[in-house]
Amino acid sequence: MIRLEFVVKGIPVSANNKDWAPWQERVRQAARTAIKEEDEIYGECRGILVYFYFGSTTLDVDNIIKPISDALSGIAYYDDRSVGEWIARKTELGQTELVDPPAVLVERLADWVAARQPFVYVCMVDEAPNHVELPK
Repeated sequence: MIRLEFVVKGIPVSANNKDWAPWQERVRQAARTAIKEEDEIYGECRGILVYFYFGSTTLDVDNIIKPISDALSGIAYYDDRSVGEWIARKTELGQTELVDPPAVLVERLADWVAARQPFVYVCMVDEAPNHVELPK
């Protein structure tokens, strides 16, 4: 299973906001920095996305996915049509203590929490979703 994990600092741009370009470039830069040539995904894959924020947010989780998914085309995968599943959520980090966070977060998490810095965690997995069972 190949994993591409990275973090993008800041508040994501919603699919409802037509000015996606600056946010998508930040996503691309973070992905390019994290990816290794052997990490490229050519078959069906899954994506995991968590938007960590502080206080409150007006963003809809479904509108956070589209600009990020489009930005990763040609970097993490050939085309975003190969993504068979996105698991996405919003997590208010001021009220949540993460248990066993991924390595990509461990180094910076305490600083971001102290600074109340919102960020998006993205992970691409080179594994097709289980199409026999519905997600739980």
